[in-house]
Amino acid sequence: MEIAANLNPYFEIIGLLYTCAHPYLDQKALWEKAAADCSINGDAFYRKITPLPKKYFSAFQKSMSPVSKEDFDFFFSGEDNEFVILLQIAAASHPAWFESNLNEITGAEIVLALMDVLSDGEALESAAPPSTSGMIARLKSSGYSPTTCWKMMLILQSPKESIQKLSHIVRQNIPAYEAAIAAVSRPLRKRLEAFPKGKSFGDKLHQGALVTPTLIYPTLELVHTAGSASVSYVGLFVNDLYQMVEQAKTSQENLLPILKALSDSSKFDILLSLLKSPKYNLELAETLNLTAATVSHHMNVLLSHHLVEVEKRDGRVYYSVSKDTLRTTIQTLNTLLLGEDK
Repeated sequence: MEIAANLNPYFEIIGLLYTCAHPYLDQKALWEKAAADCSINGDAFYRKITPLPKKYFSAFQKSMSPVSKEDFDFFFSGEDNEFVILLQIAAASHPAWFESNLNEITGAEIVLALMDVLSDGEALESAAPPSTSGMIARLKSSGYSPTTCWKMMLILQSPKESIQKLSHIVRQNIPAYEAAIAAVSRPLRKRLEAFPKGKSFGDKLHQGALVTPTLIYPTLELVHTAGSASVSYVGLFVNDLYQMVEQAKTSQENLLPILKALSDSSKFDILLSLLKSPKYNLELAETLNLTAATVSHHMNVLLSHHLVEVEKRDGRVYYSVSKDTLRTTIQTLNTLLLGEDK
Protein backbone atom coordinates (compact mmCIF):
# COMPACT_ATOMS: atom_id res chain seq x y z
CA MET A 1 0.00 0.00 0.00
CA GLU A 2 1.37 3.40 -0.99
CA ILE A 3 0.21 6.38 1.07
CA ALA A 4 0.25 9.90 -0.35
CA ALA A 5 1.80 12.51 1.92
CA ASN A 6 -0.65 15.30 1.08
CA LEU A 7 -4.17 16.04 -0.07
CA ASN A 8 -4.80 15.94 -3.81
CA PRO A 9 -5.61 19.58 -4.71
CA TYR A 10 -7.89 18.75 -7.66
CA PHE A 11 -9.88 16.15 -5.73
CA GLU A 12 -10.28 18.67 -2.90
CA ILE A 13 -11.14 21.71 -5.03
CA ILE A 14 -13.90 19.89 -6.91
CA GLY A 15 -15.30 18.60 -3.61
CA LEU A 16 -15.15 22.08 -2.09
CA LEU A 17 -16.95 23.57 -5.09
CA TYR A 18 -19.68 20.95 -4.78
CA THR A 19 -20.08 21.74 -1.08
CA CYS A 20 -20.34 25.46 -1.91
CA ALA A 21 -23.26 24.60 -4.19
CA HIS A 22 -24.86 22.51 -1.42
CA PRO A 23 -24.18 24.30 1.89
CA TYR A 24 -26.78 22.18 3.68
CA LEU A 25 -24.21 19.34 3.57
CA ASP A 26 -22.48 21.18 6.42
CA GLN A 27 -25.54 21.22 8.68
CA LYS A 28 -25.33 19.61 12.09
CA ALA A 29 -28.48 17.55 11.54
CA LEU A 30 -26.83 15.61 8.69
CA TRP A 31 -23.77 14.86 10.81
CA GLU A 32 -25.97 13.69 13.66
CA LYS A 33 -27.98 11.45 11.32
CA ALA A 34 -24.71 9.92 10.07
CA ALA A 35 -23.70 9.33 13.69
CA ALA A 36 -27.05 7.68 14.47
CA ASP A 37 -26.56 5.35 11.47
CA CYS A 38 -23.31 4.23 13.13
CA SER A 39 -24.99 3.99 16.57
CA ILE A 40 -22.66 6.59 18.08
CA ASN A 41 -23.33 9.79 19.99
CA GLY A 42 -24.18 12.50 17.46
CA ASP A 43 -23.17 15.46 19.58
CA ALA A 44 -19.78 13.94 20.45
CA PHE A 45 -19.29 12.98 16.80
CA TYR A 46 -20.12 16.50 15.60
CA ARG A 47 -17.81 18.18 18.13
CA LYS A 48 -14.94 15.80 17.37
CA ILE A 49 -15.08 15.72 13.58
CA THR A 50 -16.43 19.01 12.26
CA PRO A 51 -14.32 21.98 13.53
CA LEU A 52 -11.38 21.42 11.13
CA PRO A 53 -13.37 20.68 7.92
CA LYS A 54 -15.80 23.52 8.72
CA LYS A 55 -12.94 26.02 9.03
CA TYR A 56 -11.41 24.61 5.84
CA PHE A 57 -14.65 24.96 3.89
CA SER A 58 -15.40 28.42 5.31
CA ALA A 59 -11.98 29.76 4.28
CA PHE A 60 -12.43 28.37 0.76
CA GLN A 61 -15.92 29.80 0.44
CA LYS A 62 -14.75 33.29 1.47
CA SER A 63 -12.04 33.31 -1.23
CA MET A 64 -14.00 31.49 -3.95
CA SER A 65 -13.67 33.08 -7.40
CA PRO A 66 -16.72 33.90 -9.55
CA VAL A 67 -17.10 31.75 -12.66
CA SER A 68 -19.69 31.14 -15.37
CA LYS A 69 -22.94 30.25 -13.59
CA GLU A 70 -24.01 27.96 -16.43
CA ASP A 71 -20.78 25.96 -16.30
CA PHE A 72 -20.74 25.89 -12.50
CA ASP A 73 -24.33 24.66 -12.34
CA PHE A 74 -23.65 21.88 -14.84
CA PHE A 75 -20.77 20.45 -12.85
CA PHE A 76 -21.78 21.17 -9.26
CA SER A 77 -25.42 22.13 -8.72
CA GLY A 78 -27.01 18.73 -9.27
CA GLU A 79 -28.06 16.56 -6.36
CA ASP A 80 -26.26 13.48 -7.68
CA ASN A 81 -22.90 13.29 -5.88
CA GLU A 82 -21.87 10.17 -7.86
CA PHE A 83 -21.14 12.42 -10.82
CA VAL A 84 -18.95 14.75 -8.77
CA ILE A 85 -17.01 11.86 -7.23
CA LEU A 86 -16.30 10.48 -10.71
CA LEU A 87 -15.06 13.92 -11.73
CA GLN A 88 -12.87 14.06 -8.63
CA ILE A 89 -11.30 10.67 -9.35
CA ALA A 90 -10.66 11.54 -13.00
CA ALA A 91 -9.26 14.98 -12.17
CA ALA A 92 -7.01 13.68 -9.39
CA SER A 93 -5.60 11.04 -11.74
CA HIS A 94 -4.98 13.51 -14.58
CA PRO A 95 -3.30 16.64 -13.18
CA ALA A 96 -2.20 17.60 -16.70
CA TRP A 97 -5.78 18.73 -17.34
CA PHE A 98 -5.13 21.60 -14.93
CA GLU A 99 -1.38 22.09 -15.12
CA SER A 100 -0.62 22.21 -18.83
CA ASN A 101 -2.05 23.51 -22.08
CA LEU A 102 -5.13 21.46 -22.89
CA ASN A 103 -4.39 21.99 -26.60
CA GLU A 104 -1.73 19.32 -26.15
CA ILE A 105 -4.32 16.80 -24.93
CA THR A 106 -6.65 15.20 -27.44
CA GLY A 107 -10.35 14.60 -27.01
CA ALA A 108 -9.68 10.88 -27.51
CA GLU A 109 -7.31 10.85 -24.53
CA ILE A 110 -9.95 12.51 -22.35
CA VAL A 111 -12.62 10.03 -23.48
CA LEU A 112 -10.36 7.08 -22.67
CA ALA A 113 -9.53 8.54 -19.27
CA LEU A 114 -13.21 8.99 -18.42
CA MET A 115 -14.18 5.57 -19.75
CA ASP A 116 -11.39 4.11 -17.62
CA VAL A 117 -12.88 5.78 -14.54
CA LEU A 118 -16.30 4.39 -15.46
CA SER A 119 -14.92 0.90 -16.01
CA ASP A 120 -14.88 -0.09 -12.31
CA GLY A 121 -12.01 -2.52 -12.82
CA GLU A 122 -13.08 -3.86 -16.20
CA ALA A 123 -10.36 -3.33 -18.80
CA LEU A 124 -11.26 -1.38 -21.94
CA GLU A 125 -11.51 -3.49 -25.06
CA SER A 126 -9.14 -1.35 -27.14
CA ALA A 127 -6.83 1.64 -26.94
CA ALA A 128 -9.18 3.59 -29.21
CA PRO A 129 -12.21 5.49 -27.86
CA PRO A 130 -15.43 3.49 -28.13
CA SER A 131 -18.23 4.46 -30.49
CA THR A 132 -21.21 6.41 -29.24
CA SER A 133 -23.18 3.17 -28.92
CA GLY A 134 -20.25 1.65 -27.01
CA MET A 135 -20.21 4.61 -24.62
CA ILE A 136 -23.94 4.29 -24.04
CA ALA A 137 -23.60 0.56 -23.39
CA ARG A 138 -20.78 1.17 -20.90
CA LEU A 139 -22.81 3.81 -19.08
CA LYS A 140 -25.91 1.61 -18.94
CA SER A 141 -23.92 -1.24 -17.44
CA SER A 142 -22.11 1.01 -14.96
CA GLY A 143 -24.90 1.02 -12.38
CA TYR A 144 -24.74 4.79 -11.99
CA SER A 145 -27.87 6.91 -11.77
CA PRO A 146 -29.58 8.21 -14.95
CA THR A 147 -28.50 11.77 -14.06
CA THR A 148 -24.86 10.75 -13.73
CA CYS A 149 -24.98 8.79 -17.00
CA TRP A 150 -26.62 11.70 -18.83
CA LYS A 151 -24.03 14.21 -17.62
CA MET A 152 -21.13 11.89 -18.38
CA MET A 153 -22.51 11.32 -21.87
CA LEU A 154 -22.64 15.07 -22.48
CA ILE A 155 -18.97 15.33 -21.47
CA LEU A 156 -17.99 12.34 -23.61
CA GLN A 157 -19.66 13.92 -26.65
CA SER A 158 -17.64 17.17 -26.22
CA PRO A 159 -14.71 16.01 -24.09
CA LYS A 160 -12.21 18.77 -24.77
CA GLU A 161 -14.68 21.62 -24.42
CA SER A 162 -16.12 20.12 -21.22
CA ILE A 163 -12.77 19.56 -19.55
CA GLN A 164 -11.62 23.04 -20.58
CA LYS A 165 -14.62 24.47 -18.72
CA LEU A 166 -13.92 22.32 -15.67
CA SER A 167 -10.22 23.20 -15.82
CA HIS A 168 -11.03 26.92 -15.93
CA ILE A 169 -13.28 26.68 -12.85
CA VAL A 170 -10.67 24.67 -10.93
CA ARG A 171 -7.77 26.95 -11.90
CA GLN A 172 -9.72 30.04 -10.91
CA ASN A 173 -10.17 28.56 -7.46
CA ILE A 174 -6.64 27.37 -6.76
CA PRO A 175 -5.99 30.59 -4.75
CA ALA A 176 -9.13 29.88 -2.69
CA TYR A 177 -7.87 26.36 -2.03
CA GLU A 178 -4.47 27.69 -0.97
CA ALA A 179 -6.22 30.12 1.40
CA ALA A 180 -8.21 27.21 2.86
CA ILE A 181 -5.04 25.16 3.38
CA ALA A 182 -3.32 28.12 5.04
CA ALA A 183 -6.29 28.60 7.40
CA VAL A 184 -5.95 25.06 8.78
CA SER A 185 -2.23 24.48 8.22
CA ARG A 186 -1.21 23.52 11.76
CA PRO A 187 -3.99 21.02 12.63
CA LEU A 188 -3.92 19.71 9.05
CA ARG A 189 -0.19 19.00 9.28
CA LYS A 190 -0.74 17.03 12.50
CA ARG A 191 -3.54 15.06 10.89
CA LEU A 192 -1.44 14.25 7.84
CA GLU A 193 1.47 13.11 10.01
CA ALA A 194 -0.82 10.77 11.97
CA PHE A 195 -2.72 9.55 8.90
CA PRO A 196 -0.52 6.53 7.97
CA LYS A 197 -0.83 5.20 11.53
CA GLY A 198 -4.63 5.22 11.66
CA LYS A 199 -7.11 2.38 11.29
CA SER A 200 -10.07 2.27 8.94
CA PHE A 201 -12.99 -0.01 8.19
CA GLY A 202 -11.69 -0.95 4.74
CA ASP A 203 -8.02 -1.61 5.55
CA LYS A 204 -8.00 -4.80 3.48
CA LEU A 205 -9.68 -3.09 0.52
CA HIS A 206 -6.97 -0.43 0.45
CA GLN A 207 -4.19 -2.98 -0.03
CA GLY A 208 -2.39 -2.47 -3.35
CA ALA A 209 -3.94 0.97 -3.86
CA LEU A 210 -2.54 4.46 -3.72
CA VAL A 211 -4.21 5.80 -0.56
CA THR A 212 -4.74 9.56 -0.57
CA PRO A 213 -5.98 11.49 2.47
CA THR A 214 -8.97 13.78 2.04
CA LEU A 215 -10.33 16.55 4.23
CA ILE A 216 -13.36 17.57 2.18
CA TYR A 217 -14.84 14.14 3.00
CA PRO A 218 -13.41 13.71 6.53
CA THR A 219 -15.00 10.33 7.30
CA LEU A 220 -15.25 8.87 3.78
CA GLU A 221 -13.54 5.71 2.57
CA LEU A 222 -13.64 5.44 -1.20
CA VAL A 223 -12.02 2.63 -3.16
CA HIS A 224 -12.10 2.87 -6.94
CA THR A 225 -10.56 0.53 -9.48
CA ALA A 226 -10.04 1.86 -12.98
CA GLY A 227 -8.50 -0.60 -15.41
CA SER A 228 -5.57 -2.18 -13.60
CA ALA A 229 -5.04 0.73 -11.17
CA SER A 230 -6.72 1.05 -7.80
CA VAL A 231 -7.02 4.29 -5.85
CA SER A 232 -8.38 4.98 -2.39
CA TYR A 233 -9.42 8.22 -0.74
CA VAL A 234 -9.61 8.03 3.03
CA GLY A 235 -10.87 10.85 5.25
CA LEU A 236 -8.48 12.28 7.81
CA PHE A 237 -11.03 11.53 10.55
CA VAL A 238 -11.84 7.94 9.59
CA ASN A 239 -9.67 6.66 12.43
CA ASP A 240 -11.64 8.81 14.90
CA LEU A 241 -14.91 7.44 13.56
CA TYR A 242 -13.50 3.89 13.73
CA GLN A 243 -12.57 4.38 17.39
CA MET A 244 -15.96 5.89 18.27
CA VAL A 245 -17.79 2.98 16.65
CA GLU A 246 -15.60 0.48 18.50
CA GLN A 247 -16.26 2.30 21.77
CA ALA A 248 -19.98 2.29 21.02
CA LYS A 249 -19.85 -1.47 20.38
CA THR A 250 -18.11 -1.94 23.71
CA SER A 251 -20.76 0.22 25.40
CA GLN A 252 -23.51 -1.88 23.81
CA GLU A 253 -21.83 -5.12 24.90
CA ASN A 254 -21.62 -3.78 28.44
CA LEU A 255 -25.17 -2.44 28.44
CA LEU A 256 -27.14 -5.59 29.30
CA PRO A 257 -24.92 -6.60 32.26
CA ILE A 258 -25.20 -3.05 33.62
CA LEU A 259 -29.00 -3.06 33.22
CA LYS A 260 -29.11 -6.45 34.92
CA ALA A 261 -27.12 -5.03 37.84
CA LEU A 262 -29.42 -2.01 38.04
CA SER A 263 -32.52 -4.24 38.01
CA ASP A 264 -31.54 -5.77 41.36
CA SER A 265 -33.32 -3.79 44.09
CA SER A 266 -30.48 -4.05 46.62
CA LYS A 267 -27.85 -2.85 44.15
CA PHE A 268 -30.17 -0.05 43.05
CA ASP A 269 -30.72 0.97 46.68
CA ILE A 270 -26.95 1.03 47.21
CA LEU A 271 -26.51 3.40 44.29
CA LEU A 272 -29.30 5.67 45.51
CA SER A 273 -27.69 5.80 48.94
CA LEU A 274 -24.26 6.56 47.47
CA LEU A 275 -25.74 9.37 45.39
CA LYS A 276 -26.55 11.17 48.66
CA SER A 277 -22.99 10.75 49.99
CA PRO A 278 -19.98 8.39 49.73
CA LYS A 279 -20.08 5.56 52.32
CA TYR A 280 -17.91 2.70 53.49
CA ASN A 281 -19.04 -0.95 53.64
CA LEU A 282 -20.36 -1.16 57.19
CA GLU A 283 -22.08 2.22 56.88
CA LEU A 284 -23.96 0.96 53.83
CA ALA A 285 -24.89 -2.26 55.64
CA GLU A 286 -26.36 -0.33 58.55
CA THR A 287 -28.17 2.17 56.32
CA LEU A 288 -29.79 -0.49 54.14
CA ASN A 289 -30.24 -3.16 56.83
CA LEU A 290 -28.03 -5.65 55.00
CA THR A 291 -25.18 -7.83 56.20
CA ALA A 292 -21.64 -6.67 55.48
CA ALA A 293 -21.08 -9.83 53.39
CA THR A 294 -24.15 -9.06 51.26
CA VAL A 295 -23.00 -5.48 50.70
CA SER A 296 -19.54 -6.75 49.70
CA HIS A 297 -21.11 -9.13 47.19
CA HIS A 298 -23.24 -6.39 45.62
CA MET A 299 -20.32 -3.98 45.64
CA ASN A 300 -18.10 -6.42 43.74
CA VAL A 301 -20.71 -6.59 40.98
CA LEU A 302 -21.11 -2.80 40.86
CA LEU A 303 -17.33 -2.36 40.78
CA SER A 304 -16.95 -4.88 37.95
CA HIS A 305 -19.29 -2.77 35.81
CA HIS A 306 -17.62 0.50 36.87
CA LEU A 307 -20.86 1.75 38.43
CA VAL A 308 -19.05 2.75 41.62
CA GLU A 309 -15.67 4.26 42.40
CA VAL A 310 -13.48 3.82 45.47
CA GLU A 311 -11.45 6.23 47.55
CA LYS A 312 -9.29 5.42 50.60
CA ARG A 313 -9.83 7.89 53.41
CA ASP A 314 -9.06 7.72 57.15
CA GLY A 315 -8.14 4.05 56.86
CA ARG A 316 -11.46 3.13 55.25
CA VAL A 317 -12.56 2.42 51.66
CA TYR A 318 -15.35 4.77 50.65
CA TYR A 319 -17.62 4.07 47.71
CA SER A 320 -19.27 6.65 45.44
CA VAL A 321 -21.37 6.47 42.28
CA SER A 322 -19.55 6.63 38.93
CA LYS A 323 -21.66 9.28 37.21
CA ASP A 324 -19.64 8.94 33.99
CA THR A 325 -20.74 5.30 33.63
CA LEU A 326 -24.36 6.23 34.32
CA ARG A 327 -24.20 9.03 31.73
CA THR A 328 -22.70 6.67 29.15
CA THR A 329 -25.41 4.07 29.89
CA ILE A 330 -28.19 6.63 29.51
CA GLN A 331 -26.67 8.01 26.29
CA THR A 332 -26.34 4.49 24.87
CA LEU A 333 -30.00 3.77 25.65
CA ASN A 334 -31.06 7.08 24.11
CA THR A 335 -29.09 6.40 20.93
CA LEU A 336 -30.20 2.77 20.56
CA LEU A 337 -33.85 2.99 21.57
CA LEU A 338 -34.88 6.59 20.91
CA GLY A 339 -32.43 7.69 18.22
CA GLU A 340 -31.46 10.61 20.46
CA ASP A 341 -28.01 11.79 21.50
CA LYS A 342 -28.71 13.25 24.92
